[in-house]
Amino acid sequence: MGRAEEFLDSYRLLEEELCKKYSIEDKTAGSPIVRYINDKEGREYKDRLNLCREIRNLLSHHSEFAGERILEPSNAMTEFLKSVTEHIKQPPLAVQYATLYNEILKTGSSQKAKTVMRRMQRQGFSHVPVIDNGEFTGIFSVGTVFSYALNMGMSDINDNMTIGDFAELLPPDKHETERFMFMPEDTTLFTVRSEFNKKIKKSKRLAAIFIMSNGSYDGRIVGMLTPWDVIG
Repeated sequence: MGRAEEFLDSYRLLEEELCKKYSIEDKTAGSPIVRYINDKEGREYKDRLNLCREIRNLLSHHSEFAGERILEPSNAMTEFLKSVTEHIKQPPLAVQYATLYNEILKTGSSQKAKTVMRRMQRQGFSHVPVIDNGEFTGIFSVGTVFSYALNMGMSDINDNMTIGDFAELLPPDKHETERFMFMPEDTTLFTVRSEFNKKIKKSKRLAAIFIMSNGSYDGRIVGMLTPWDVIG
């Protein structure tokens, strides 16, 4: 098989995978590759896939001049098509980019809040899961202390306070300026990126996504992702 034939074959395989992805049965309904590059997921490949589309059209309709091939695609272009096809067949999972449970800074209700905050500053964590008796009971953050100060007054904050003293503000839905999501282990990197990139007016900022064993808050934490982990 020559380079042109291998390129065309790789292009066809990519089209077939995209037809499966979008459940396209009628291939005359429009190019699945155009649909892909207009999606957020395929936007990073847009320029290169558009170039591949132009080459494919030339090879399919005006492949020869005076009995000779008008062009031969490079091996790099064919390998690029194969890599995009593999990405679509097996998209990277978000958990591959997460801070895994054993590496996450965690706390318990009985720990001193000031000690935890010092560890947060030293280790670079902005959100700390609260684990009591093996169960995920809440999330402690700098925003938790800020909300407590606004509601109760600065005079009520002291060095002896424990995480448990903030109990009413620890559940995910009690954070006043932030929100959290809980997703299963098979969540793709694209799904997580899309959630962090969403601009929702008059809504709480998505601060972290937790990958959970059962996809829900009452499951076991597998890993934690912040925008810094997946964007950029």
